[in-house]
Amino acid sequence: MADSRIEHQTTHFSLGRHAQQDRRTSSETDALARPGEGDATQAGGPVNWRGMTDDDYEDTFGALCDFLTWAVPHWAFTTEQFPYGCWWQHSDITEEMTAWWGLWQAYIRNPAANIADPLAFHERTHALKQRLSETYRGRCRHGHQPSVDAPTLLCPYSERLTGCD
Repeated sequence: MADSRIEHQTTHFSLGRHAQQDRRTSSETDALARPGEGDATQAGGPVNWRGMTDDDYEDTFGALCDFLTWAVPHWAFTTEQFPYGCWWQHSDITEEMTAWWGLWQAYIRNPAANIADPLAFHERTHALKQRLSETYRGRCRHGHQPSVDAPTLLCPYSERLTGCD
């Protein structure tokens, strides 16, 4: 009877201009903690758009754009699910896509990933597409439509909290 064991093989993936970054030395990658940056065998970290320097924002946003340019058509997002021409102008969609990008990296760049991780990613992608179709509803199919302005959020005990007026 033939041996049916499957040998685990680590495959390194990279996208676009980030292929060059994946060949950096370990001392160069130690300082990088953003998804899309650093050694392809390391999972990306969470993205905090609010707390980034301008340079970090530019690099990270560029890496997100590289990923989405490939991934959104690859997973066949429709115009009912994703505003192809203005997604970056919708903070909620930018955050959703950032989280999806981080999830993709967590499974694709993890040499110890479980065999079920790709399936979990596809299930989460399906859930994301459903969620976006319910919340986005294709409102920018015929050109950008700004999101409805949110009401001002009041902060209780504002005298004790910084940043609340």
